[in-house]
Amino acid sequence: MESTEKDWRFDNLLLNGLGLPLEETIQYVGQQAPSFLEFEQWILAKHNGQLDPLQVDRLNSLFSGQPYPAAVLRSLQELDQEPDVLSAEDFAFWEKNGYVIVRGAIAREQARATEVAVWEALGMHPQEPATWYQKPIGKGIMMDFYHHPTLRANRQSTRIRKAFAQLWQTPDLWTTTDRTSFNPPETADLPFQGPHLHWDMRLEPPFRFGTQGLLYLCDTPAEQGAFCCVPGFHRTLETWLANLPAGTDPRQVNLNAQAVPIAAEAGDFIIWHHFLPHGSSPNRGTYPRIVQYLNMYPVDFKENMAWR
Repeated sequence: MESTEKDWRFDNLLLNGLGLPLEETIQYVGQQAPSFLEFEQWILAKHNGQLDPLQVDRLNSLFSGQPYPAAVLRSLQELDQEPDVLSAEDFAFWEKNGYVIVRGAIAREQARATEVAVWEALGMHPQEPATWYQKPIGKGIMMDFYHHPTLRANRQSTRIRKAFAQLWQTPDLWTTTDRTSFNPPETADLPFQGPHLHWDMRLEPPFRFGTQGLLYLCDTPAEQGAFCCVPGFHRTLETWLANLPAGTDPRQVNLNAQAVPIAAEAGDFIIWHHFLPHGSSPNRGTYPRIVQYLNMYPVDFKENMAWR
């Protein structure tokens, strides 16, 4: 039976509510064909035997069609009452450019602890550049590294959650469990691997508001493989698509000349509108760019099923 938008949405809500990455889970289920008990034990092992009870309550309410219990409502109200993170100036910048930087989204010390965890997971040494190229880290610059305690703590950052809540106009958001990435300075033997400018959304109408985000784990000047995007493209995407010559694949159109690298410091978080073409950039610095991807979305966020 063909999967519907609701099926896809609820599958993702379940995985995100349980703190599970999509690809890792699909690989485990496909390769191991576990029983329900084995799958349950695998999930618990990812969380050291203990799931977040509030998340379990949210999921139970969602799938049973029942109201949230008092403890869940209280946690959402507490976030709603937190001081605003994004100012009027931030919103004006967002409206114009389609991205915003949340400065000091986590403490520098916490960013450093997460960076150290990445180095340890890779078996590389920050002061020994030769180790940065000794083995592949995953798919290009992307790492399948999801479950370290520092990564989980970053996903719970009040400043990050509040910023997303302001953009979505609700505190009732679900957090993705995404990858980290390690983008070392390019060399003759290892040129820039991408990802180049791209969209992670379907380019078919109807077009709906959506966000994406990443957390810098080390200071990242523009030349150090910084995140890049085409500012303002969220305001013109639909018109641009409509005006392309017939038969043109929009994903093959070169927009590099319009891309801008976004420098920021360790602990800063970038949120961008998912209409923006975005990617990483060639690292021509002297130190890797290391980031954690993280996004949030409401339960009623709908994705188009047709891919273009």
